[in-house]
Amino acid sequence: MPFVWNAYSKPCPSGACEMLTLILLCILVSFTISTLLFVWMVFSLGYTHFVAGILTGVSALVMLLLLILVHPVRCVITVTVPSLGTKQGRKIILSTALLYAITSCVPNITNNMARSLHMMKCSAGNITHSVLESCNVPKEALRDIENKLADLPLISSRDYFFKLESDVDVKDMEKSLSQVSESVKADLAMLHSTVGQVSQVLKKIIAALFVVLMIGSSVVYVKGYLTHIKHDNVYQSHQLMEALQRVSGDVTLPRSYKKKLVKTSGVRMSARELKRGLWGMLALLIYALMCGIMLGLDHFVYRSLQSLLAWTSDIPDIRATVHVQMTSLSAPEHSVLTLICTFLTIAFFMLLVEVFARRLRRKVCASFYRSREEQRTQYLLWKILEKRKRPEGSDDS
Repeated sequence: MPFVWNAYSKPCPSGACEMLTLILLCILVSFTISTLLFVWMVFSLGYTHFVAGILTGVSALVMLLLLILVHPVRCVITVTVPSLGTKQGRKIILSTALLYAITSCVPNITNNMARSLHMMKCSAGNITHSVLESCNVPKEALRDIENKLADLPLISSRDYFFKLESDVDVKDMEKSLSQVSESVKADLAMLHSTVGQVSQVLKKIIAALFVVLMIGSSVVYVKGYLTHIKHDNVYQSHQLMEALQRVSGDVTLPRSYKKKLVKTSGVRMSARELKRGLWGMLALLIYALMCGIMLGLDHFVYRSLQSLLAWTSDIPDIRATVHVQMTSLSAPEHSVLTLICTFLTIAFFMLLVEVFARRLRRKVCASFYRSREEQRTQYLLWKILEKRKRPEGSDDS
């Protein structure tokens, strides 16, 4: 394992064996990343197998060449792996959970509203038809009474009763109601289609954006590691303690540095790491709340429309022929809730291991740039020795 990692992390292989090892490792890395990318694009982002295959194939080839030929690219790609456990990785998971909630709940809500309005139109049409048809009842009754009275000699010559006439065209009104209903149904169907398309496009854009940001954060970290000697230089490494023992013969750290420095393999968290974890927990709760609101809204609309349609179904029926295809409401999918809970759980565990992911990221850079790690260690050693010469409580520059 040390030989394999040394061949992978060195700027240039020392021999044919290291070169072959490097090529095989780069093939393995590019194949693994491209496979995960293909699965993500097909099953999460909705790409077709053909498009996803072309994109992942091209990216795998380019990545393989860059990994073999460019040493900093190998470092950036390797640093990106532990970066998945940091804030950028959680953003991808949490944004995916929120997008799943939006793309699943909003189209379902619009679809249920469209179906409910269509069924309420049928009930409203039946009510209108019943009211209009009820006008014929007194009309027929008065006609019967008039005919009976006409047979009487004293009343037949006089017109004591008026005729009840109805000029309302029932079929024309039903046609108008049907046209209005179809117009509303078409508008809601267009809204449903638009929301679905916008959600899919938005999901792809945000996914691509977060991937770029994650790789960009790895580039920024590697650049900061190489250019700024203070960048993330707060670790009590084994190399630092050996240098301190060799130079001064005493490995005791000043009080301020005992609080500031953290062991790369220890479980103690510094104040900065603890604060970062609390902010991450707050962000996780906000994302969970937004997902819960979307899921709750979907269930609320479904239950409300279900109760409303149950009320409209209690209206007495009439003898009329209505050419309508009745469809039931689509219930919220429980698989969406399970998937979102899974994403949130993964994000929670990523938050718990973020401290170790950040420390591992520093170790990766240290193994790729050993001379730079030596300079950073010497800087910390000099700061500790300078601190010993000053009284406790004085500020470090």
